[in-house]
Amino acid sequence: MAEVPEVEIIVRDLCEAVVGRAIGAVDVLLPASVLFPPPTEYAALLAGRAVLDADRRAKYILMSLTGDLLLSVHFMLWGTLKLVPSAQAVAAETLVIYHLDGGDDLRFLDKLGYARTALADPITLAQRLDLDSLGPEALEEGFNAEMLARQISHRRGVLKTLLLNQRVLAGLGNRDADESLWQAGLDPRRTATSLSSEVIERLADSIVRVLNEGIALRGTQRDLFGRLGRALHRRDVFERTGEPCPRCGTPITRTRIGSRNTHFCPNCQR
Repeated sequence: MAEVPEVEIIVRDLCEAVVGRAIGAVDVLLPASVLFPPPTEYAALLAGRAVLDADRRAKYILMSLTGDLLLSVHFMLWGTLKLVPSAQAVAAETLVIYHLDGGDDLRFLDKLGYARTALADPITLAQRLDLDSLGPEALEEGFNAEMLARQISHRRGVLKTLLLNQRVLAGLGNRDADESLWQAGLDPRRTATSLSSEVIERLADSIVRVLNEGIALRGTQRDLFGRLGRALHRRDVFERTGEPCPRCGTPITRTRIGSRNTHFCPNCQR
């Protein structure tokens, strides 16, 4: 599952191996994967552009191109990017192929077909993808308990729902929200208004720790070069229903909060 650690790893790999290279022809194999502009225009606009930088906003990969264009890629659940020799056989789940100089392809894949890409100038892209409405990044410099308190302390709703609200905190996904709440010892059904400053600090620390641990282990998926990350998709509680809690041994419980499966320990997450 592509969450912030998996996306961040791909961004770092792009900076290492794709930034500075030029895009030649572009083959759109699944037109529905291109949000805008129309696929033929998308391919024509990309041809001949050089990649100047790669960055991340929430789960969006943003590649700056010559000509003041910004290329967006969003993996949704299981999408990814791969850098492979152009002669390599094309996998059935390939959505878009970006032919790079030097005989390599950057291939955009998703076995479910949900992943999406878009291209525009930076202002238009931000407006159409509503990027400016996103909340702060947990991995950005300056993120701390005070910032988290400003984002959640005045909002109604339970913690799990708030942590998945991209206007509250950008990029935190279902898996890492469950793991962060377990690390902090907090029931996902607890309201944000009930938290003391000490508890909010514990939650902020847990969020940062979970994300950084995932990045340090290079995520749960394969990176840009095909190397499998060492992080476990099913970590301490996520998708471990009925298994013993690593902290107290109580069986992990699953419930539905805001239409999302939520996993927690009913004993040590109070």
